[in-house]
Amino acid sequence: MDALSHALIASILFSAPGLTPLIPFAVLGAVIPDADIVFPKISETNPSLYLFTHGGIAHSIAGVFALTLLAYGMVVLLAAAGIIPASSIAAAGVYGFGAVLAGALLHLALDVSACPGIPVFAPFSDRKYTLGILPGPSLLLAVAALGLVMVVTLPLLPFSSAIVIYGSVVILYIAVRAAMFLVAAVKLPGRKVPSINPFRWLVIQEDETSYKVRTYTLFFGYSGEAEFEKFRNTDAGELAVAAQLPKVRRFFFYSYIVTAERTGSVLILTDPLREKGYLYYPVQYKRVEVNLD
Repeated sequence: MDALSHALIASILFSAPGLTPLIPFAVLGAVIPDADIVFPKISETNPSLYLFTHGGIAHSIAGVFALTLLAYGMVVLLAAAGIIPASSIAAAGVYGFGAVLAGALLHLALDVSACPGIPVFAPFSDRKYTLGILPGPSLLLAVAALGLVMVVTLPLLPFSSAIVIYGSVVILYIAVRAAMFLVAAVKLPGRKVPSINPFRWLVIQEDETSYKVRTYTLFFGYSGEAEFEKFRNTDAGELAVAAQLPKVRRFFFYSYIVTAERTGSVLILTDPLREKGYLYYPVQYKRVEVNLD
């Protein structure tokens, strides 16, 4: 989910109970995890630091606690220097820190509802968790957020009216997605990856030797079946050895499924879902080659 949507949702949730003085703090918390958009150069340079990427360690519980401390500390320093009004800090008191943290945790809660998930327990585990309710990224929410900005800027509507409309769109969208998630959970076996169309999913089933990938559309059923062998001229043992390498761990972190093929001394690992265009996000590291000699 985009940073603007996170900020607007935090604003709505804090304004509804009348916590207006805390809204700036909540918005700050809601956007700071996405500061990791500057991280990918780190993991490109050093594959062992693959968690330092967008949707990586900054999108974990430990990460948002660290970012909250850093962000709130900077706010206090700016207020002490007279760059921002000290009165705003005084009015919020200790609740300001809590609002920043709440906004950051809200960010995690929204992102864990979307694919491909986030590493909630990093740096202790790089496993991604997702409820699989929303696609990632969610284009409709981004368009709705930009639409709000446009109608307020032009101006076509006052902010108070626009935010009510936006909030209604968000609630309706998430409700429809949640309902479709329950339908998919009941009807479809295997892993389900939601698409932009809320009535369509990519369904992944696997056994010891292969992955079967099909598209399921509500009311129309399955279509577009494809099967991918897990191993060609290699086996799980060689893959486990290669998986110790930093660039391979980075590849696994980005991938939905992994196939392995050995050509001579080279082990080629691919994520066919992203490489063949079934899924487009994340865009990096769709394949990696490892020399086994």
